[in-house]
Amino acid sequence: MLSFPVLLLFSSTVSATHLALHRRASNSNNAPGKDASTLTSTLFNTVFDVHITIGSQIVPVLVDTGSSDTYVMRQSFTCINKTTNAIIPRSSCLYGPTLYDPGASQTYQAISNESFGVVYGAGIASGLMATETITLGDLTAHNVTVGVADTSTPMGDGLNVGLLGLAYPALTSAHPGPISNTPNDTFYANRLPYDPIVFTMRDQGLLESPIFSIALARTPQNDSTGFGGYLSLGRLPPVQHDAAFTTVPVEITSVIPLNATSGQRVRSYWTLSVSDVVVRNTSSPSGVSSLLAGTTNASLADANTTTTNTSFQAFVDSGNDFTFLPGPAVSQISSLFSPPAVYDPTSQLYVVDCAAVAPQIGVTIGNDTFFHDGRDLIYQTGEGADGLCVSSIASADSVAIGEISISILGVPFMKNVVSVFDIGNNVMIFAKLKGDVTQGGSGSTDGSSGGNGTGTGTGTGNSTAVPNAATGVYSFKPQSGGHFLLMHVAIAVSAVCVGLGSLSL
Repeated sequence: MLSFPVLLLFSSTVSATHLALHRRASNSNNAPGKDASTLTSTLFNTVFDVHITIGSQIVPVLVDTGSSDTYVMRQSFTCINKTTNAIIPRSSCLYGPTLYDPGASQTYQAISNESFGVVYGAGIASGLMATETITLGDLTAHNVTVGVADTSTPMGDGLNVGLLGLAYPALTSAHPGPISNTPNDTFYANRLPYDPIVFTMRDQGLLESPIFSIALARTPQNDSTGFGGYLSLGRLPPVQHDAAFTTVPVEITSVIPLNATSGQRVRSYWTLSVSDVVVRNTSSPSGVSSLLAGTTNASLADANTTTTNTSFQAFVDSGNDFTFLPGPAVSQISSLFSPPAVYDPTSQLYVVDCAAVAPQIGVTIGNDTFFHDGRDLIYQTGEGADGLCVSSIASADSVAIGEISISILGVPFMKNVVSVFDIGNNVMIFAKLKGDVTQGGSGSTDGSSGGNGTGTGTGTGNSTAVPNAATGVYSFKPQSGGHFLLMHVAIAVSAVCVGLGSLSL
């Protein structure tokens, strides 16, 4: 989930924890680990929530690598209209029933003379800053800086009551003075950066390795319920994946104005370079082409690589329903659906037949190309007669501010990889998933290890990332006695972010 205006409007004992992200699903108690309860979903396979304990209260929050604040909605919050700021019914904000009550917590401590104010694609949230004790899985961090929101525009999914921000400190949203002195249109600037929760956990010695990792599951196109995947702290999730990992540096996002990062040119989003976009036309098995200017079919070494050196920046965002790529590539991709997708100027999305055959889209990162499975390229936005479908690949131009545009690798990309985020070495690491992410999954394959259970290679148990300082190459060594905890996840189409409710055909 972005947190930069309009572009924003569109993020003791050492142990490791695996948090199983559940899409809100019907009853199922057959998952491994403790607390294997289920959630329900009414919207389709795009938003992932996880339960945390804040103080003594258990609340669900959205898992977001595209922003940095952890915040929760106060019980007495006010819901406001996104455009007019007029007060509207609290139910309009669509937050779940388990709202946070600071008065019920013995560890809540307000931070004096600071306020919380953040802008997302779905709207804004504001309130005060505080410190709290937070348990994520079986890891408990003390004195975690959090936002406590008492005002919000509609941004819920019917379940979550806040957000778990996993990006860098530069994007945190504390501001000097009371919120009454901080206009909404200044939330992106005048920041007081602080350490987000994962950085705090690292500094308190809670992480076995300074990483967190995510593997997202998928449900059938017309199924609003199901298992959602895993968030792991300190090691890999228990899923099957290739033994080969691609490691790339986290880059400074070049297009962000300095006033959005407190006047410093520092890392903010989980940003990397994409060197090419590759498409596999599934209606023509031999039809493989590169979609960036200056590259032709003849320049392709094989289906997964290109020879072009052209690149663009993108950031990895688990809080974004869509993958946003350069406009010319998206236009060509959309024409390769069968039947072709049709551009809708109102929503700036491509409408597709719900039964369309999608091409396979790959992004080249480092020396490898990671493809989106065709199942992840079509979103259904409703059920029955209301089941309009759109492509999950959208143009970065649709979230541009003037000439400022950036690409985003969102949920459709992340469903196809294990994504590892290393806050100690400032790198991202990716491995291709082998098959679907399943509930109660086993470890990784081909001799590498991950998760509770045995992979098809030599390793068993959980795995910890071990970087080679000289080469930058990672190995993932097995660990015994790892902790596994199944948590809840919810999935919902965040139609507000992209205006699906106003599609005109």
